[in-house]
Amino acid sequence: MPRVTVIIPNYNHALYLPKRIDSVLKQTERDFEVLLLDDCSPDNSREIIAHYAAQDKRIKVVLNEQNSGSTFHQWNKGLSLAKGEYIWIAESDDYADPRLLETLVARLEADPQVGIAYCMSISVDEKSQPVGNHYAYYEEVDAQRWAHDFTIPGIELVQRYMPFRCIIPNASAVVVRRSVIEQTGPADETMRLSGDWAYWSKILASSKVAFVAEPLNYFRQHTNNVRSKALVTGLALAEEAHILKFLQQFGPLDSAVYQKKIDSLLQRWFYGMVNYNITPKVHKEIYARLAQVDPHFARRFASAFSRFLFGNNMSGIRQFIGDKLLAR
Repeated sequence: MPRVTVIIPNYNHALYLPKRIDSVLKQTERDFEVLLLDDCSPDNSREIIAHYAAQDKRIKVVLNEQNSGSTFHQWNKGLSLAKGEYIWIAESDDYADPRLLETLVARLEADPQVGIAYCMSISVDEKSQPVGNHYAYYEEVDAQRWAHDFTIPGIELVQRYMPFRCIIPNASAVVVRRSVIEQTGPADETMRLSGDWAYWSKILASSKVAFVAEPLNYFRQHTNNVRSKALVTGLALAEEAHILKFLQQFGPLDSAVYQKKIDSLLQRWFYGMVNYNITPKVHKEIYARLAQVDPHFARRFASAFSRFLFGNNMSGIRQFIGDKLLAR
């Protein structure tokens, strides 16, 4: 049995796949298997996959005959085939420092109660040029928590921080104990965007977590990706509202953070009403989900929407109908 199973779920990332696979094969931790999954990519990904598989016997190839349409379906497929004691989902467009696997596995082996270990990430663009450290992502949540290494019960992160933001923004920075995955169950394949948010919450709630402040993961940012499309359609807002309800199962959540998240969702929703083409069906879905988590949401919505419309010299109305029409 290999010590680690590395799952590389690929779709249409031929441009980045060689760098991804090379960064896995060059890890200083050598005891691993690689599951290379392709979700029926239309580019030349499969040629690249076949080339690497022919050179390294640790690589096993799993090809879909039809596109699954779900990142989280591919995650679950890889997890069901994994044999290693630890699991690393290495997304096909990211890459890693050679010491990532060794460093995170060491944290897991140092404490049997640690079920998940992850590290800081550096964001890079399409040309692999750094565009920022993820510390800024965490700073808005807690300026001190992610500045240093820590090992704590994961439920503390779920209750205090997860209502506001997914504090594990990239799967490629994470190594998980397989026994914990088997205990918590698969990722939710019905979610388009926030399935990882729910998945990490379940794992964190069931074990201790170790964080490494050194950036060992490179998270690629795209100008045109699933996340940006989900924002335009309102799907991202609907799924985030669902996450708030989902998190309630893990006990009392930080009230101030919870309320801050609802206020943030409202402001982004109002912006989307003006700037995006969100369908009435999605608007109803967002409203219904937020009403489930806040018993006073109807009053809160009416108050916030009124301030948006008439506050700041009727800026909301100006956005909806335009200054020229309003002047007439």
